[in-house]
Amino acid sequence: MIEKNIKKTILKYKELIPENIFQRDLKLHEVKFDKANVIVGPRRSGKTFFLYNLAKKQKNPVLINFEDNLLGELKSSDLNKILDCSKELFEKESLCFFLDEIQNVNGWEKFVVSLLNEHYPVYITGSNSKLLSREIATSLRGKALPYLMLPLSFKEHLRFKGIVLQKNYEYTDQAFVLKQQFKDYFKYGSFPEVLLSDSLYLKNKLLNTYFDSIVYKDLVDRLNLKNIRLVEITIKYLLNIYGNMFSISVFEKYLKSNKIPYSLEDIYNILKALQDVFMVNYVKEYSKSFKKSEISRSKVYLFDTGYIHFLSGEHEDYGRILENIVFIELFRRQDNIENKNIFYYKSKNNKECDFVITNRDKVYEAIQVTYDFNELNREREINGLLSAVRFFNLKKGLILTYDQDDEFQANGVAIKVMPVWKWSIKYTC
Repeated sequence: MIEKNIKKTILKYKELIPENIFQRDLKLHEVKFDKANVIVGPRRSGKTFFLYNLAKKQKNPVLINFEDNLLGELKSSDLNKILDCSKELFEKESLCFFLDEIQNVNGWEKFVVSLLNEHYPVYITGSNSKLLSREIATSLRGKALPYLMLPLSFKEHLRFKGIVLQKNYEYTDQAFVLKQQFKDYFKYGSFPEVLLSDSLYLKNKLLNTYFDSIVYKDLVDRLNLKNIRLVEITIKYLLNIYGNMFSISVFEKYLKSNKIPYSLEDIYNILKALQDVFMVNYVKEYSKSFKKSEISRSKVYLFDTGYIHFLSGEHEDYGRILENIVFIELFRRQDNIENKNIFYYKSKNNKECDFVITNRDKVYEAIQVTYDFNELNREREINGLLSAVRFFNLKKGLILTYDQDDEFQANGVAIKVMPVWKWSIKYTC
């Protein structure tokens, strides 16, 4: 009976692959050794459809969603039957496996390794309270190549809306269209379903649903936390301090003043889990000393700005939202599921640069972000940027704004001012 259901499932999903699938910019590397390609990222960021798009290019894709009710009785001992059934249905030489939510079946790791040992291409994605997408890659113990799928970049947002960039677009009437699109991207974030929703009510409902899934499935259920109130308060606290420093001691005082019971162990578990589900990330202060950098206070950023508009209780701070968007794009360009290259810099006299970017432990770029670059903040922003440029012996610096373009010299340093929307299009990897 299970063999019959496996064959039904394989054939069903082969037919269910959509005819037209949006092409994401994420590129997978071709390798000559046996590794499973694992697509990780936040819930609802488009991982499953990315899998569909990969499967569509294969002659005989074995695409299986392990949450399908036909496979409800599937046990770990049945997993090898998937390979047998696939060989019966298709040509053995052309088999390529696309496994969605495979972590639902105990013992899935050994099955994947057995496929790799027989040199079959394997692509995996999924995420639930049992195993987060990040953990799927680590569970394969060196047999996986993880790739990060975040919500849409601004460049993808434009393509999603059917906008084709014209030559020299920044000097044509199309620049106005791009600015209007960036206004929506800035305000409502970049989850595909949210972008497709025309009404504010539906956008709000979707983001609240995503939020509830993270709270109750990824944190409460998975970590077996009894103090649900602490989970909710921690997330909402982070939602309100995005772009700012996070301090455990300050957060403890906040909890005590609001008479919320807590344990430090629970707080650390929640903070780590929120990073693991790609809801937040933490940027540390740059230091040549690894130990000093690790114990520095971290700045908190969200992986989608839509949460700010619909869930944050604080008045929207446009400067911090813009800085958060820059962080997301910088994280995307790392081509890594961990933040290993993005830091902030603070000089000895407390001048701060929002982002310094490293490559092989060497800083090669300094970026300052401000919504409006004007006479009131000009000196502060330039001095913060210059403090990093001088310390790291850079020849130039970048100031990103909402909608300003300029170039000038400051104390012998070339400074470029550019709108984030243009920077996102021109320099997206």
